[in-house]
Amino acid sequence: MGSGSAVTEKAYIHLRDRIIQGSLRPGERLSDRELAKNLGVSRTPIREALRRLERDGFVEQHALGGVRIIDLDARQVADLYDLREVLEVHAVRLAIARLTPDTLDGLRNILSRLAQYCDDPAKRGEEILVGLRLHEGIAKASGDSFLYETVCRLLNRMCQVIWIEVVEEDDAAAEETRREHAMIVTLIDRHRADEAERVVRAHIRTAKDHILRILRAREAFNAALAGVTVS
Repeated sequence: MGSGSAVTEKAYIHLRDRIIQGSLRPGERLSDRELAKNLGVSRTPIREALRRLERDGFVEQHALGGVRIIDLDARQVADLYDLREVLEVHAVRLAIARLTPDTLDGLRNILSRLAQYCDDPAKRGEEILVGLRLHEGIAKASGDSFLYETVCRLLNRMCQVIWIEVVEEDDAAAEETRREHAMIVTLIDRHRADEAERVVRAHIRTAKDHILRILRAREAFNAALAGVTVS
């Protein structure tokens, strides 16, 4: 895999992507020894990658040793989306107030990348991840480095549940997401802050409601299996 920090970075990306895509399941315990063996590296970069994953909120310490993948419940996911809404509304207003030709060009370039995915449903997962880059780009355009860093970390953390959209989203919902992305950039360009805020709020709330329906259904099903009554 290489040496030094490059090995740690590759291990981190490999593990993060497996968590996001679901091949490493919520609640699953991870052993640095087994991971090192599977990836063909020493345990040191694996431990460093796991510490980074813990800082980013993907894993937590397990009582029996090692770490386990955090399993977010519906309430935690709702809290994350509520925080995201507050931050991104603030970001889009700042972006409009501080807009420059370069930042606008950056947002348009991301839209152009997104347009390349429209005719290939098999790449919807990639499109969703590039779409998150648009949200990060708006935060960067705000000119507030602390806001930008916070939004990036939050979206990175939320990828574990945002990925649900890939398998549960229909064509009409995907097209609406594309329309909203284009509209947000257009409204930023036209300095229409109130309208941009409304679209951003609606965009995030629609995603929140969609994912919460799925998570709550999963929780109800799991509770029924365990013989627990769900109110």
